[in-house]
Amino acid sequence: GTSSSDASALERPLTKLRLIQHKSEAFFFYKYLSLVYDKIVNPGHWTEDMREAALEPAKISPEHKIVDVGGGTGFCTLGVLKAGGKPENVIMIDQSPHQLEQAKKKPELDAVEKLTGDAEDLPFETDSKDR
Repeated sequence: GTSSSDASALERPLTKLRLIQHKSEAFFFYKYLSLVYDKIVNPGHWTEDMREAALEPAKISPEHKIVDVGGGTGFCTLGVLKAGGKPENVIMIDQSPHQLEQAKKKPELDAVEKLTGDAEDLPFETDSKDR
C-alpha cells in the first residue's frame, strides 16, 4: 500500500514557485530553450572538461550498449562517443522532441538512435543496457 508520506510526496504541494512545475510545462520550456541550449546553457553550466570527467568512471568501450537518458541536444552523447562509445550502440532518449531535433542536426550523432520518451518509464528491459 501507499503510506501517508508516499501520498504527500506524490502530491508535490507548491511550497515555492518553480520555473517548471510539471512535465507538460517542461515541454513548452524546452520548445523554446532548445533553440539556444547549446549556445547559452551548456557553455555556462556544462563544459566539455566537466563532461569528460563525469564520463571517465563509466569506462566506456565500443561494445557497450549505452542509453543517454535525458540526452537533450546530444552534448553528453557526443562525450559518450568521444569516450569510445560506438554510435550504433548508443540510444538517446528525451521527453523533448525539440531538444532531440537539435541533436538530429549534429552529423556525429546520425547513427545514434533518438527516442522521445519519459525517463520514469524507459522502454527497455531491466539490465538490457551496459551503461
